[in-house]
Amino acid sequence: MITPNQTMGSTDHESIQNAIALAKETGANEITIPKRNERTGKELWVIEDAILLPDDMKITVDGAHLMQADGVFCNMFVTENYGTNNGKEQKNITITGKNGAILDGGTYNGLCEGNSNKNGMPHISKNTMLLFYHATGVEVSSLKIINQRWWAITNIFVTHSKFSDLEFQADFSRVDENGVHHPDEQPQTYAEVYVKNADGIDLRVGCHHIEIENISGFTEDDTVALTALKGTLNWAPAIEGLDLDIHHVTIRNVVSNPYCCANLRLLCAEGTKIYEVLAENIKDLRKEHTYSTASVKIGDMGYSTQYATPEDVHHITVRNVDSRAPYGVMVSNGLGDSLIESVTGTGAPFGIGGQGTLNNVTVRLT
Repeated sequence: MITPNQTMGSTDHESIQNAIALAKETGANEITIPKRNERTGKELWVIEDAILLPDDMKITVDGAHLMQADGVFCNMFVTENYGTNNGKEQKNITITGKNGAILDGGTYNGLCEGNSNKNGMPHISKNTMLLFYHATGVEVSSLKIINQRWWAITNIFVTHSKFSDLEFQADFSRVDENGVHHPDEQPQTYAEVYVKNADGIDLRVGCHHIEIENISGFTEDDTVALTALKGTLNWAPAIEGLDLDIHHVTIRNVVSNPYCCANLRLLCAEGTKIYEVLAENIKDLRKEHTYSTASVKIGDMGYSTQYATPEDVHHITVRNVDSRAPYGVMVSNGLGDSLIESVTGTGAPFGIGGQGTLNNVTVRLT
């Protein structure tokens, strides 16, 4: 068993990267990050730079607590091909936890969508904790992910992969009108949310044949989001020969409290498509409506002038939704050849937004 305690560097990041390199050199293709960090004598691994993931690599986080360092702008884990423009598809990357493993965003660094690429700040993609790009055979499981600085897990052109048994606990502290952080106070309005848009799992353009199951916890924004949006390509280059659509995705057992937005969101625009999606057993744990229109949100009013049509979003099955939002399922753009059934909760079970257009959609609410 190869561990970073055997390959110590000058930082914890370097120790882990050295262990990965040794695993590749020896053909072991697997490392274990244990609870105790022998370099520091602490039960904590502080990550100061992104850990690059090669092909055919399994990382087991065995009771360890990995936390991003204060003030850094980097992913915790990222496929090594990201940003290289070499067109290489990576394969068979696993990050799995056991014995209470934790990935921790640590202290928020102030980078947000509003200041992304402005005033010396890097792009907001640096704040996604796990970033997988043009990869197949990715598996992430059995982890508690806390204090994410933006989206916790981002996937772009990722296929034939699985994400399961993940618990999220996003930061939910308050910042006042003067920018002063109050870590022991909860926000009373959306403007007071300190870390905004802290999603759980995001599938972006080009993702297909994905399984997502057994997802829980608190996310400040969407818990699971399927968003085939071309704006992604501003920070993740398109791959020649690959389409931008999201399809053949199964989502099961999402039991979460999303403060803003939805337990599950599906969104495409400007000609991209989402199809062949099964989502079942979605339970909304929020105590009040907060800033969400629906537990399951399909489309988005006002996002684009070229709205998705029923030919763009089709063959979607949503069943067994227990909602605490104003609507259990809301369709705000086009939806075709789909089934929505068994939706209950405190609000209306089903609604159609301003741009919502249905074509051959069956709705059985009970």
